[in-house]
Amino acid sequence: MTAEQATVVAALIGVLGGGLAGVYIGRWQVRDEAIVEHKQWLRGQRLEAYTALLAAWDVSVSKLIELPPHGEYWTHQEATYQGDLVEATEESIWNESLQIKEDLRKHLERVQLLGPNIVHAACVTLSDTAETAVQTVRRVRFPLDEAAFEELHELQDRADAARTKFFSTAHQVIHTPPSPRRREPALESDSTM
Repeated sequence: MTAEQATVVAALIGVLGGGLAGVYIGRWQVRDEAIVEHKQWLRGQRLEAYTALLAAWDVSVSKLIELPPHGEYWTHQEATYQGDLVEATEESIWNESLQIKEDLRKHLERVQLLGPNIVHAACVTLSDTAETAVQTVRRVRFPLDEAAFEELHELQDRADAARTKFFSTAHQVIHTPPSPRRREPALESDSTM
């Protein structure tokens, strides 16, 4: 091979190598852009779902804690109600608490679908707290179960703690900027589902 042919071959190898490197780098850049775009979209979906859950949580907990009738209700009902007051009240509380729980469940499921795992774990805490509130509210009967009333009011503190934990976790996830090369720290957490 002559020097001129070697130069031409070297130039062809350089052009082909550069072209292939350009294609590879271009594909890599497009893939990274797609990953960041998807993570940005997911971040927006999460923000929307997290804020909707927090609003639903506040309304649901407030409704649950205020659901059992208070003293004046019992006095009025005892004087005016025709029929089994205990049964009617239990049925009313059961139905209303079931509806509150169902409304909250929809928000919890949406957040759990969007993840990540550490948010899923915080949702489980919210769900467990709501279930405890529902069960406690169902125990408040006529005549009044004072222990259940006390427990129900103590649940406000537990509900506030569960909300704070969820908020903190959601804040961490939302404030993790998207990056194609870095996994979200929230995804690396190993949680049982």
